[in-house]
Parts: sequence; structure tokens; C-alpha cells
Amino acid sequence: MEVRRDVRIPVRDGLELSANLWLPVAVPDVPAAEARFPAILEMIPYRKDDWRWVTDDARGRWLAARGFAFCRLDIRGTGSSPGIALDEYTAQETLDGYDAVEWLAAQPWSSGNIGMWGISYGGFTSIQVAMLRPPHLRAIVPVYASDDRYTDDIHYIGGCATASELSQYAVSMVGSNALPARPDYRGVAWEAEWRDRLEKTPVWLFEWLHRQHDGPYWRQGSLAPDWVALTVPTFLIAGWMDGYVDAAVRMLERCVKAPRRALIGNWVHALPDDAYPGPNVDWLHELVRFFDYWLKGIDNGVMDEPELTYFEREYAPPEAFPATWPGRWRSAAGLPIPGAALRDYFLGPVGAFVAQRPPGGMIERMAHRPTIGTRSSLSWGAGCTPNGLARDLRPDEALLPTWTSEPLDRPLEVFGRPVARLEVSSSMPVATLVVRLSDVAPDGTVAQVTAGILNLTHRRGHTKPEPLVPGQVERVTVPLRAAAYHYLRGHRIRLSVASAYWPVIWPSPDAGELAIHLGASRLVLPTIPAEAGLPTPAFRTKPAGLPDVGARSTEDAAVWQISEDVLAGTVTVTTASGETTVLPDGTTLYSSEGLEMTASDLDPAHARMRTEVIYRLDQDGRAISILANGLMTSTEAAFELAVDLDVTLDGAPFHHGQWAETIPRRLV
Repeated sequence: MEVRRDVRIPVRDGLELSANLWLPVAVPDVPAAEARFPAILEMIPYRKDDWRWVTDDARGRWLAARGFAFCRLDIRGTGSSPGIALDEYTAQETLDGYDAVEWLAAQPWSSGNIGMWGISYGGFTSIQVAMLRPPHLRAIVPVYASDDRYTDDIHYIGGCATASELSQYAVSMVGSNALPARPDYRGVAWEAEWRDRLEKTPVWLFEWLHRQHDGPYWRQGSLAPDWVALTVPTFLIAGWMDGYVDAAVRMLERCVKAPRRALIGNWVHALPDDAYPGPNVDWLHELVRFFDYWLKGIDNGVMDEPELTYFEREYAPPEAFPATWPGRWRSAAGLPIPGAALRDYFLGPVGAFVAQRPPGGMIERMAHRPTIGTRSSLSWGAGCTPNGLARDLRPDEALLPTWTSEPLDRPLEVFGRPVARLEVSSSMPVATLVVRLSDVAPDGTVAQVTAGILNLTHRRGHTKPEPLVPGQVERVTVPLRAAAYHYLRGHRIRLSVASAYWPVIWPSPDAGELAIHLGASRLVLPTIPAEAGLPTPAFRTKPAGLPDVGARSTEDAAVWQISEDVLAGTVTVTTASGETTVLPDGTTLYSSEGLEMTASDLDPAHARMRTEVIYRLDQDGRAISILANGLMTSTEAAFELAVDLDVTLDGAPFHHGQWAETIPRRLV
């Protein structure tokens, strides 16, 4: 194989973006001059020449050994690509992807068949470029990606502003976007080009906080609601513990013009060969099988297999966090699964589910507690260190209204999005419902199955929220995140309702209480027959065995602390992680992130989040240091944002950036 670094790919506005290429150099029984290869494109902002160098190089070599050219492209304004990164997923960025696909198809070594893949950001760009239908894009493999940038991404959940994931990602990108192109690639213009990037690149977070409701800004780059616009063959990979799983289920069901498959495991936001919880699978083997079929024309039977393959988990002690979760792989020809049915569980008095709608007039009240939620995962995508999975929920549920079934006399299989249909009233004009579905073991331990969030001002939609009228009863629907779960005999189903999910979402600002009216309120579970489905394809479970590219990495000790100030009525969550990587050419990159997040039960309007991001890069004889600090606080009326950026070059100050803004809260 051959590696070509800093290959320049021209795009329509005149820029030449920077890419690395891994190329096969021979095909059995084909003269070298006649060999042609399909190419796989990944385009992300995560710095191919240092931050992602190790995984890119290992994956590129592995793919080249299997007859694919691999192209890793830095999007404009990031890594070694020129331009300015004005925001994520811009229309111009997607056009760049179109141009990169067609450039790859036109190369003399190319067969003209191009695929795209990516995890998270790269999964988004795969979908977005596919929506433009470049003529030579033959297939995509989005891993943990969304079809809807408003409802299913890190910015807003159910109309609520996110906390841990929003600020962490936004400030980390301030630091990453402040790093320069590789010095040896840009020559004498390097410092001037870097300074121009530093002076012109905005803080993406400010724009996101201005766009608190759905609208044209979020439709840019979103497939939803026009799912039929996707026509390219698509292989979706998702995880039940990841924040993007609903999108995978939706796309499998609604992208009816695209040949498609989906693989859904237990995983958090990490690749399936080593993500927790297990079982793990060799996802690269599955990716190659899909691309062999669509890019090489090899009839390997991959499209004859069930359209959906997923892991159905069952109870495990929530404090034990087993490496491999109990359960089984299942398959279905498509969605809906034959025999699927909805089962109602009405919310009755004294915390019990009842089979029939109870008489009206009964009410369950709860105070707004902004600090509740830390027993659950500390991010919607369960990606926080050290593991992010929910623990035993009993300490939280002692403070919440709950409804519990009798012990099950037979197992129950759930697949899909459970829904809570509730009649509620509020003493507050802005309030949130957080609904958690859980499994109560015979010993009383409570394990979370899934959860749902709704800002009640968004009860009639996300484009034009309406304040609540205090005391007025509203019928609302709270969809929970999709799940595949096997309730065991003797276990009980539980639903709990809270007014907050700290630090996943920013607390609603008013003190007060919510009331659940029991007459028509119910949980709706999507169930399937125990034996529904098709034979499940056998997976390779051993990792692909990527080549050792000669890099060394060491991790800082992770921090995950939850502390309570009893007198102040506050709960503070502190997390930190860091890593040093030394590349074979001597490049050294250190990166770390720390968050401190505080909410108050006594003063719901005033929450606080501080973020610190550090990058130290030694490369090509230059020593670069980046320190990005973010502070986000709130009042009843506004979010206060402040971001500071300090950059040094070879030990001397090189750039200082400072941004601050007050952004009104718009029913958030």
C-alpha cells in the first residue's frame, strides 16, 4: 500500500482541502497500471495529522489491505485544511463533501465507486452528502449519527437545552479549532494563516444558544422530515446507550427509497469492537462486507440478511456494570416487527399500575427539584467518564412519584419507543417532565431501561413553544428513547416522573410544583412476541486486529465526582479526563477536558457550568499551547456565556480571544 499525506482536494469555491490517502498498490492477476480501487471517504473536523492520526493510520492501512482506498479529509477551517469553520454542518461544508466524492471518483487509481463512513460527526456528514446525491456515491455507513439536528443531537433534548454535552463539546471545539495546520505543510505562510484562523473562527456555542427552537437553522443538515430524500444504500450502526439510537430506528423505518440495514447493540458512544457494555462485534468486518457488495459488486449475501439485527438486553445489577450485558441477539425483516403490539399501563393510586383507566380526580404532586438525575447516566449519550451508565435509581426515586407493576408472571419483550401519555398541570409557566422506565428486580434494586424528556412549553411542537397556564390541565406525550429489553419473570415494570435531569439538561427556571392527573395518564409499552424474528447472522466478536502504527498513549486518571452542599441546596458534578499521545514522527499531543456543573434546588434559575480544555501540541519543531475556558450561567431571564482562549507559540503569547454574551431564555 501507499500513504499520501496532505493531498489537496479542490472544491468549488477555490479552496484546496487537506486529505490523507491510503492506497492499495496491487490486485491479484491485474497489472499494476490497470488496477482500480473503490474509495471510502471520512470527513470530520478532528485533526487527521495529530488528534486522530493513530486511528486514521491504522484503519487506512487495514482498509487498503482489503482493496479499498481510504481518504480522511479535514473539513474546511480545521486541521490542515484552509478556510474558516464558521459552524458545524454548514451548507458549504456539505458541498465540499460532494466535491470530494467526485474528485475521488475521477482519480486514475479509482474505480469510480465511492463510499462514505463516519462515527458521530462523520456519520452526520455521510448522511448530509448523500442527500445531495453525488453521482459516484454508492453507499454510506453512518455510525451513531442523527437525521434531525434539533431533536437528536447534543444541543437540545425534548426542547430542553442540554448541559454536560453541549458545553463540553462546544468548548472542546473552541480549543481544537484554535490549533493550526501542520507547520511543515504550510511553509512560510503558516503563522499568518494560523493567526487568520484564530481571529475569524467563531465560538459555535453562541449560535446554538440563540437557536432555542426548531426552524430553518436546524433543518439545514437534517434529513428529517424528508426521509425519502435518502436513496443511497445505507448501513446504520447504533447503540441503545447512545443518544443517536432513535435516529437509526427512524431511518430504518422511514427511508423507504434507500436499500438499508441496521445493527444496534448495547453500546455507548464508542465503536462496537470495544464499546461498553458488550457484547462487542467486529464492526469493521461488517463495514467491509457492506462496501464489498455495493462498491465492488461482490454478491456476498449481505443484503439477503435481516434488515435489522439488534441486541435485546435484560436485567443486570446496575452497580456492577458488567463488561458483557446479559441478553440475546435478535433479527427482523424490517419495521414494524410482525406481532408488535402496544400495551397500556394506567397510572393508578398509591404508586401502582392498573389495567383499566381509574376514576378522574386523583392527583400525584411533586416539587420541582433541579438537582435530581445524577443516579442516571451523566450524559444523554452515556459517554461521560468513567462509564456513564445509570446506577441503582432508588435514591432518586425516593423523592419522585413512581408507578410499579405486580411481579411479571411471564417474561415481556419490549422493542421501540415507549411513550408516557400524561395529564399534567403546573404552577410554573416553564416546566420539564423527565420520565424514566426501569426494571425492579426481586431484591428491590432498580435498573434504568430508558428515559424521555419534554420541555412542557414544547407540548404542541418545537417551532412555536407556548408557556404553561398555571393550574391548567394539559395532555402531553413524552416519547422515551428507543429500547430493546427483556423483562424477566418475577421482575416489575416501573415508571418514574421527575422535573429535571441534572446535569444532562439545564433546569427550568421557576420554583413550584407539577401535578400528574391519574384519570387518563398512562405508560404505553411497544411489545413484541417472545419468538418473533428471523435467524440472527453470526458475528465475528474478536476485534479486527488493526496494525500497530507505532504510537504511544497514556491516560490521566479519570474524575467523576458528585458532591452536595446541604446548606446551599446545591449538587455539583465534576468530571475530568486527559490523554498524551506520541506519534512515530515525534509529534506529541496532550489533550484534557474538565467540567464543573452546579444546580440548586433552592434557586432553580441559577445554574452554573465551567469548562476547561487544554491542548499542547509539539510538532515539526514548534510548541503550541491552547487553553480554552468556558463559563455558562443562567438567571430567570437569560443565559450568560463567556469563553476565553489563550494561545502560545514556542512559550510566548500568540493570541488571546475573549467572547461574552447574554442570550435571553425563550421558554427554556
